Amino acid sequence: MKNNNVITVGLIANPNTGKTSLLNSLAGLNLHVGNWSGKTVEKKQGVVNFQDQKIKIVDLPGTYSISPYSNEEKIARDFLLAENPDVIVQIIDVNSLERNLFLTFELLTLNKKLILAFNFNKEAKKKGLIVDVKKLGEKLELPIVEIEANTGENENNLLKKIIDIHNDNLSQPSYLNSIIKDKEDISHTAVFNFVKQNILPFYKSPEKDVRTEQIDSWLLNKYTALPFFFFFVYLIFKTTFVLSAPLTDGINYIFDYFSVLVGSLALPAFWSSLLVDGIIGGVGSVLSFTPLIFILFLLIAILEDSGYLARTVIMLDRIFHKFGISGQTFLPMILGFGCNVPAIMATRTIQHKKERLIAIFINSFMSCSARLPVYVLFTGIFFPKNATFVIMILYFGGVFIGLIVSFILSKLIKIDGENALILELPPYRFPSIKNIFKHAWWQMSMFIKKAGTLILGAVVFIWLLASLPFGVEYGSSESYLGQIGQFIAPIFKPLGFGHWSFAVALIFGLVAKEIIIGTLGTLHGVTEEGLLSVLPDLITPLGAFSFLVFILLYIPCLAAVATIKKESGSWKFTIFHFITVIVIAWLVSFTIFQTGSAFGL
Repeated sequence: MKNNNVITVGLIANPNTGKTSLLNSLAGLNLHVGNWSGKTVEKKQGVVNFQDQKIKIVDLPGTYSISPYSNEEKIARDFLLAENPDVIVQIIDVNSLERNLFLTFELLTLNKKLILAFNFNKEAKKKGLIVDVKKLGEKLELPIVEIEANTGENENNLLKKIIDIHNDNLSQPSYLNSIIKDKEDISHTAVFNFVKQNILPFYKSPEKDVRTEQIDSWLLNKYTALPFFFFFVYLIFKTTFVLSAPLTDGINYIFDYFSVLVGSLALPAFWSSLLVDGIIGGVGSVLSFTPLIFILFLLIAILEDSGYLARTVIMLDRIFHKFGISGQTFLPMILGFGCNVPAIMATRTIQHKKERLIAIFINSFMSCSARLPVYVLFTGIFFPKNATFVIMILYFGGVFIGLIVSFILSKLIKIDGENALILELPPYRFPSIKNIFKHAWWQMSMFIKKAGTLILGAVVFIWLLASLPFGVEYGSSESYLGQIGQFIAPIFKPLGFGHWSFAVALIFGLVAKEIIIGTLGTLHGVTEEGLLSVLPDLITPLGAFSFLVFILLYIPCLAAVATIKKESGSWKFTIFHFITVIVIAWLVSFTIFQTGSAFGL
C-alpha cells in the first residue's frame, strides 16, 4: 500500500551515467538492500528527508531501454508500471545526450512525471561541449536540473524540483503523439528527426575527445592492452592484500586476546569452548575479511569511476567468449587468488545475470590465499625439490577447470535475453574520493551485516559437532564430527587419502582452509612441524597431490558459500554449486590418483 506522506522516486539511467554516485550522495549510508521480488538483481533504496518531506529513492537497474529484453529492463519496466512512482528521475550523461534521450522518449510513453538530471556538466565544458540547457528544456518540455553526481553539487535543487513536480499536475509534451509508433513504442525515425531538428541546434559537441583517444591508444592497443591490464590487476591484487594484511593481523590479534581472556575465566569447559572456539572464533573469522573487502572495493571503485573497468570487457571478451563468458569475469577470477569472498562480491561489476552466475560458480576453483599454507606444507613434505612447480600446477589447474566448467554452464544455464552485450565506453574521469570511500564503506558494512550472521551460525554448528557428546575431547575421533569423519572416510579411499583424519580436516576446512593444517595437527597430537613425520605414514605422494587437488576444487569456505547465496539470491543455485563442486573435485582427484597408480606413480 502506497504511503501518501512519502514521495516515491524511481531513479533510472543508462549504465555509466553516474546513477550510483547520485544515489550514494543523496541517500548516503541510509540505503536498504535486497533483491527484487522473484529476481536476483540487487535492489537499493534509501529515504531522504528534505524540507519536512520524506522522499524514497528507488534505484532501478541500469538500462538502455525499458523494452522487455533483459532481466534489468524487465525489472525497470515492471516497477514503473506496477509500483507507480510519483516521480521518475532520469540521470543523463550530458556528454552522450543523443543516446540518453532515446530512453527519455520511452519513459514519456508511460505517462509519468519525469525530471531530467544532466550530469557531468563541468566535464562537458572542459571538453568544449556547448549545451543550452534552457532551450533544451523548452524543446523537450521537461524540467532539467544540472547536477554533479560525484560531488553532490546541486542535489538540493534536484530534491526541490522533485517536490515541485510531485505537487504539480502531470503535463505531457505536445510532441509526444508524433513520436509514438504503436501504443507505447516510439518511432526511432521520428525521434531521430525530432532530435536533429529541435535538440542538436542547441547542443554542439567537439569533434573528438583527444585525451580519451590518446589513453586508449595505449590501453586498448592490441599489443599493449593485455600487458597494461595484467599490470593493473596485479597492482589491485598486490595492494589489496599488502595493505589489508596488517589490519587483518590486528583484528586477529584482538580476537586472540579475547580468546585468551575468556579462556582464563573460571567457566565450565563446554561454555568456554562455545565462547572461544565457536562465537569468538566465528565472529573473528568474519571480521578479519573486512579490511580486505574495504580496500578491494575501494580500488575497484577507482577503476570503475575512472572509466577503465568498462574497457576490460572489450579486451578479453573475444577470448572468454569461446568459453561462454565475457571479459568481465576475469577480474573476479584474478581476485579469487587472494580471497574468494570479495572476488565473488566483485562479480557485481558483471552486467548480465547468466555471466554473473557463471563467474560466481567458477570462482571457487581459484586458489585463495587460505589454501596456500596447505599447499606449502604438503609440497614441502612430499615434493621438496619441485614444490614451486607443483603449486603453479595447482593455480593454473584451477583456472583451467574454471574455464571448462564455464563452457559447460554456458550451455546449461538458459536465460532469455542475457547473451547480448551492449556497452558504450565512457570517457576517462578522475574518481571522486568521497564517492569511492562511501562505496567501499557501504560494501564492507553489507558484508558484515549479511554474510557475517550466516557464517557465525555455521561456525557454531560445526563447533557443536566437534564438542558433542559431552565429555569427549574437542575435535577427537569420539566426537560426532570424528564419527562422521570415520563414516565418510571410505568415500575418499579411491582418491588416495582414506584415513579418517583427512575427512575430518576437509570438514573443518569448510570454515577456513588454514584450519586443515591445525586439524591434522590436533588429531595426531603434533605441531605443524610434527606433521612432517606423521603424514608420510598416512598418505603417498600421489595421494597427497590428489588431496591438494581436492582442496583446490571442493567448497572454498563457509564465508564463500554464504557470499554465493547473497550474490546469487538463490538457495537452489547455492546448493547446486555446493554439490557440484564436490562431485567435480572427487572426479578429478579420482582420475589423477587412479591414472597415476596405473602408471606406478
